[in-house]
Amino acid sequence: MTSPFPNEAPADDTSLSSRPGRPAQLLGDGSWHRLHPLSPFVRAGRQFMSLTIVLIGISALNQRPARGEIVTDLAVLGVVLVAGFISWLVTRWQIAGGVLRVDTGLIRRDSRRIPLSQVQAVDVVQSGLARILGLAELQLRVAGGDSSRSGRLACLRRADAEALRLHLLALAGASMVPVPAGSQSRQLFRVRPRRLFGAVLLTRSGATALVVAVATGLTVQLSGSAKTVAPFLPVALGVVLALWRQFNGEYGTTVVAARDGIGLRSGLIQTTAETIRPGRIQAVRLVEPLIWRAFGWCRLEVDVAGSRERRENPSEGRRQRALIPVGSRAEAESMLAELMPGHPLPVRPAPPRARWKAPLSYHFLAWGGDDRYVVASRGRVCRQTTWVPLQKVQSIRWVEGPLQRRLSLATVHLDAAGKRVSASIQDRDSAEALEILGDLPDLARAARSQGAQQAAGGAA
Repeated sequence: MTSPFPNEAPADDTSLSSRPGRPAQLLGDGSWHRLHPLSPFVRAGRQFMSLTIVLIGISALNQRPARGEIVTDLAVLGVVLVAGFISWLVTRWQIAGGVLRVDTGLIRRDSRRIPLSQVQAVDVVQSGLARILGLAELQLRVAGGDSSRSGRLACLRRADAEALRLHLLALAGASMVPVPAGSQSRQLFRVRPRRLFGAVLLTRSGATALVVAVATGLTVQLSGSAKTVAPFLPVALGVVLALWRQFNGEYGTTVVAARDGIGLRSGLIQTTAETIRPGRIQAVRLVEPLIWRAFGWCRLEVDVAGSRERRENPSEGRRQRALIPVGSRAEAESMLAELMPGHPLPVRPAPPRARWKAPLSYHFLAWGGDDRYVVASRGRVCRQTTWVPLQKVQSIRWVEGPLQRRLSLATVHLDAAGKRVSASIQDRDSAEALEILGDLPDLARAARSQGAQQAAGGAA
């Protein structure tokens, strides 16, 4: 199998064991493998960087840190290293019978078995320290949205992680939606760094950073001493880190279409390479903030079943994966046509009396659909348009609040397996909502049946 990223050398598949000099072994032979011995240092890298930032901040304020605080921080770092070494020592993994098994734990043993047929996406993640050491973390997302069912191997050699990613996708290929054999890799999108930088500043975090910067400047100007900014230091560091995480995570985002699925690569210091298998996208969301709309910018996100496990940075796991972190409407439409050919538009507006319940967002309340997709839009300050494939719908809910009952309105929610994106057909006439509720289950069953027939025909 070839890498989905053009101009990238194929991964070296000579050895997938972390032991230097060991001969190559077949991945599926059932033998056990260990993670790389330097994995504990990579895991402790975030704590080390946090300690370094605190010391730099204290030095910038011309304050001497207490010796006891430094000793405590170093002791915590040492405990993290020791715990990481023990975790590495008792962790092993194998692939056998179409199942990835990861065993870990010293006092309490934990054995995870991940059926490869349920794998939704495979990611290769590199932190800054991992890149220096030539290591990478392999993350598997599994259907169900529960992080306990996801798998992670942290860390392997970069070449080993890339080769293992391809191998896992090959083993899981039996359940993949068929793709024409002659298909080649095509670049679908690449983010512009300057546009990304401007878009990050024009977010809620950017506005918070501006407020903190103004407050800090006024405090220094009125007091005449830089030491008075000490109370603002934790807030300022938090805001800067939030902006940096978003910029670092989405810098250089490149999306390509290949035989294995949709390939994504992004990151400045911490890089991520992942593949979303065909047919695994649960929902697509187009986000258009008010300020961005003035520049013609938008953001396109996808939701894939299975939790993105981020123990070191939980906020990363909560944010949707952006195929287009910031781009033009034309780029978003082109990507939508690739992901959902012939997708419908939200052309059915809400009834006029919905203005009484949603006077600000009424203008954007609309929905549409066909025999494959449902789309719904909402929001005024931040307009959101969500597409959900009918074959991915897990449940349909009919909701009617007190004010809606007085206005004879109701909302229909469509939930997908991703559990983080749902299409909400808001504030419809009650009779229309009941009609939608009656029709959508049949359409969803028909879409699933058609999808199963296409998959079976492709496999045959």
